[in-house]
Amino acid sequence: MKSKYIRLLRPIAWITFFFPFATGFGLGITSKSNPFHVIFAFIAFISWMSFSFIVNSIADKDVDKLHNGRSKDMNLANQPLVTGEITEKKALYIGTMFLFSSLLFAWLISYLFFLLILLVDVFGYVYSMPPTRFKAKPIGDILCNALSAGVIFIAGLSIGGANMNPVMILAAFIMASIFYIPTVVTDHEFDKKVGLKTSAVFFGPKKILQAMYPLTVVLVIIALIIFLTGNLELKVVTLLIIIYTIPSTLAANMKLKGERLYIHENWILVPFALISAAFVIYGILKLSGLLIISS
Repeated sequence: MKSKYIRLLRPIAWITFFFPFATGFGLGITSKSNPFHVIFAFIAFISWMSFSFIVNSIADKDVDKLHNGRSKDMNLANQPLVTGEITEKKALYIGTMFLFSSLLFAWLISYLFFLLILLVDVFGYVYSMPPTRFKAKPIGDILCNALSAGVIFIAGLSIGGANMNPVMILAAFIMASIFYIPTVVTDHEFDKKVGLKTSAVFFGPKKILQAMYPLTVVLVIIALIIFLTGNLELKVVTLLIIIYTIPSTLAANMKLKGERLYIHENWILVPFALISAAFVIYGILKLSGLLIISS
């Protein structure tokens, strides 16, 4: 079994948010960017994710013990707060340290980056913890995660300050909404069993999955606008968005059988991880001056 601290932080699940952050980093970085800011930004991201998942573990410890391991990065019944390997007091202490770490390293980059990390820290808290607990509220769960993805995308862009295209930021928010919907549907059975009124529980798996269609149409329209008005870099990215999102939306709806979505978690995690790695490498090449992108 993995280390209790790995099970507390759940780094594999970070991939869903590392994707927009890495994409923003790759698009925004330039050869003039400060390498130390890049290092600080990645530390801030790791700290934010750690804080958010610790808060989530604390809030969900009474329901995680009922989890059967399906459609998650791990069986949540093995969470160290559930098994008693880590106390809630110790988890709160660790979470607080990561919170301050995220804000400290963000402050070392810029005032804007600090505000953005502060905002996603707030989202991470209100998503999981009462009295807000947006993860248990219809639309609130999707909106909170999509906003977090959108803001962390802007944070990635802001490291270098290039390509701060507002239409691209809107596209990131909509794309995050689209890809969060299948994840909330895969959790439908468990969430319903423990009494969480998520979007999938409230609207039903079929209806909430069908919401991906109009969102995908809007995203494709925005992507085409960016393609027609943006530079070469943005043209390539928008083509990738269209090529990836349309089949994903169709596949997610086709894989619903009754109230169960038969899609493995790797359906999202593996492509997101590969694309994230590609954008990180791309950004490092730009930072080092080995790759020059014209405006």
